[in-house]
Formats: sequence, C-alpha cells, structure tokens
Amino acid sequence: MKVESRKRQFILEGKIKPGFCDGCGQVTEKVFVGEWIPSDKPKVDDLLAARPPKASNQSKNKGEEPPSSAENQYWVRCSACNQVHLLKEWQIQIDKELNPDELNPEDCQVYTPHGIYAKGDALYHQALDEVGVVREKQATGSGSYVIIVEFCKSGRKQLLENVQVNSGKEKSSDSLTDLIKMKLRR
Repeated sequence: MKVESRKRQFILEGKIKPGFCDGCGQVTEKVFVGEWIPSDKPKVDDLLAARPPKASNQSKNKGEEPPSSAENQYWVRCSACNQVHLLKEWQIQIDKELNPDELNPEDCQVYTPHGIYAKGDALYHQALDEVGVVREKQATGSGSYVIIVEFCKSGRKQLLENVQVNSGKEKSSDSLTDLIKMKLRR
C-alpha cells in the first residue's frame, strides 16, 4: 500500500516520465491535469443510461466493492498535441529519481555488503554516516555485485553487494588445495 500511495504522490506532483501519445503518435512529455473521480450518483437515476433489465441484477451489483487504489485513474495531457487522455495508474510511468540531499537516515535501508539492492534504492552507510542513492549496478566475476552509490558529501562510491560468507575456513582451504591439485594433473 505504501508503494501505491508513493506513486500517487509522484503523479499528483507532476513527476511523470515522457510516454507514447495515441493522438500525435510521438513520445512526448506528459502533464498532469487532474484526478478522475467516479460519480457517486446511482446509475438508476441516470437518464442517458439504458434502463436496467431486471431487479435481480440490481441486487447482485449492490454487493460490489468500491474500486481499489490500483484502479485509480488520472487525466494526463500531451504537451505536443494538447490532447487529454484518461490513464489508469499502472499505465503511467513516474520519474522517481531520488536526491541524496533530501533523504533522512531513518527513511533508508542500512547498507551491508551481504544485502541485495536495486537501482534507485536509498541507503544509509553507518561507517560513513551518510545517506546515498544506488545509481548503477554491475556484476563481478566472483558472483557478487558492485553498486555505485551517490552520497551527499562523499560523491560516488563503489560498494560491494551480495557478498557470500564462507562458514568455515577448512572448507575453503580444502577446496583451494583440491583445485590446485586438479590443475596440476592437467
């Protein structure tokens, strides 16, 4: 639920990524116009709508639940052709790039080399006592990953991610000697 409310907040602030417009056929900037709100007027009183066929269908429709937050709809205008479209929340791409200066340590994940992070995640590094945002992610040959984090004071730093911890030193030394013996046999 928190993710949906955050996406809604970004849409209401107008932080919408450019997208394809059906009207002009181009990828253009989108401008938030307003939120679509369903009418609370019952359909029975609507003169433009067709008459309901039977009373039994009306009793079935009374048990319907109100639309969930996943079905929110918004009016969005194309900046090129000025056509206004009604889009569902899932159809809108938001620009949710975080700024490290706006983050608080309480709102961020605490960084550990054993954790797994996604691009755009907010991190708090305890040793540096700084907050930052993951900007890039690159794989290493050992199976771990390097994440490039942009910090407020320190700038961009490379940090390890998904580092596996060996439970015992004996296993690693045995496997190392076995590997050397196998290479020598060849």
